[in-house]
Amino acid sequence: MIRVLHLLILSLVVTCVSPAVAATIFESSTLGQTGIPFGDLQAGAVPNILVDSNVYAAVRFQLHQSVITSQIGGHFVGEASGTFFGAVVRLDNASDVPDSRDFSTSDFLGSTVIDFPISSGEVFGDLALSLDPGWYALVFGSGLFGATAPGASVRNGTDIGSPSFLMLQPNTPTGWTNITTLPNQRYVITGRIVPESSTVILGAIATFIMLQSRCGPRLLRDFADRLIVRRHILDALITREMFLTRTDRMPRLSR
Repeated sequence: MIRVLHLLILSLVVTCVSPAVAATIFESSTLGQTGIPFGDLQAGAVPNILVDSNVYAAVRFQLHQSVITSQIGGHFVGEASGTFFGAVVRLDNASDVPDSRDFSTSDFLGSTVIDFPISSGEVFGDLALSLDPGWYALVFGSGLFGATAPGASVRNGTDIGSPSFLMLQPNTPTGWTNITTLPNQRYVITGRIVPESSTVILGAIATFIMLQSRCGPRLLRDFADRLIVRRHILDALITREMFLTRTDRMPRLSR
């Protein structure tokens, strides 16, 4: 019976780290009106911040639990058709900034390429990363990773909490700069939270006790064995997905 308990705990642990429906891990502001042409931003009718090879827009975020990301994005509009990049960088604390301008240092964790919409909208690029609790920066720009188009981040939502925005002008001597006068930039991360191991084990023990009272040892053993096989298949699928996302730098269609 002890072996069955071990099998059940293992199967539930694997279940909790296998693919699930993506949820919002972080969002800096609410989504404002969409469908806005770039010309309205140029005319000053809608607040914005440029996102191109001369200006990178970014926001810090903190995680309190381990997560696996699936997509990053936000509310953007392009000057014309083309792509921009999104990237995630590890930070040391709430006031830290990325260590490099070109993401060549070890704090760079991954990037994706996203299509600019012609009329403003919320767009995303796939990016699968395993992130531990701590501070990070979500960065958007152009001129790297095969992205070449200019555009802008639309600032017509409402900040959620007190997001910490920053920016970089990579072609000037000025480094990363904190921004306090350009609020309401909407940047989003989707993915799923990885539960703590203690929570998984307690849940497994409770489930084991319930099943033991309702099933015989043979049925319980068969149940645990089938769960392990099913979770191994799903775990292999997500490992393959994360590998392909990290190695494939070709532009992807935005959603």
